[in-house]
Amino acid sequence: MVKEPYKIEDFGAIFDAHVHTYFDFHDGMISPRDLVRYSRKWRFNWINAMAHDTIRGVPRIKKIAKEYNMPVIPSMEVSTGFNHLLAYGVQEWHLAKDSWSPEEIIDRLRTQDCAIFASHPAINPFRGYWSPEILQRLDIDGIEWLNGSNTVLNKITRKKFANYPKGKIGGSDAHHVSQMGFAYTQVEMNSEDPDDLVRTLQKGRCHPRGWYVPLHRIGWWQAYIGLKRAFFPSFPIENRWISPRFEKMGQIPPKPFSANKWKQKILSQKNLSIN
Repeated sequence: MVKEPYKIEDFGAIFDAHVHTYFDFHDGMISPRDLVRYSRKWRFNWINAMAHDTIRGVPRIKKIAKEYNMPVIPSMEVSTGFNHLLAYGVQEWHLAKDSWSPEEIIDRLRTQDCAIFASHPAINPFRGYWSPEILQRLDIDGIEWLNGSNTVLNKITRKKFANYPKGKIGGSDAHHVSQMGFAYTQVEMNSEDPDDLVRTLQKGRCHPRGWYVPLHRIGWWQAYIGLKRAFFPSFPIENRWISPRFEKMGQIPPKPFSANKWKQKILSQKNLSIN
């Protein structure tokens, strides 16, 4: 028997802040119903409707969450041309992944009043690592302090960002339901309003909780997804075949983005004031 979610009025908002549903333009495999079901299994009281570089799954996830009277935060992991960002409160998105500068991505998200956090700072999924020197120059609200799928690299994050003054969140980075829930975020609020959740995250009133996903659950997933990419690189979604790792869905910038030039430029700028 599944226990009821933790009461928001007693524990605040609790949710896995980094998950990948199968709407993902990457390699997520969590279905909307499983997202809700496993969030309830972990007794989370918010549903994080997240995918890579798209919010196409939010309506479906909201419909299922409504069956259980659970609030939903529409969110997204965004692939900038340098590294990834986690955004909460996303209302629309039309930009291609891996193509735009972090500042351009952040500007688009700020027009929607999103809360923005740097994903897995010690991981280089594309063209560069987030460093304290870079993040001090970006208009973000914090970092992913605990990424449940990366044990060793979290130690690097804690060492490099030991004195980082902004908000810290935690998430499993689950691509399959077996990885969900081990790491999560607790937010100091007692509301079911998504706008309240976003504002509280922006204020840094959030805490990473939990621990790491068991290594065997990471290992078998990596083996599975490696075989899938090798033999089945494309699959049907919304009545068309796509290759999530290679296809740039959405608007392309007018000029190609250069990660090396961007890094040199950002590090030459003055630090943003940090409250």
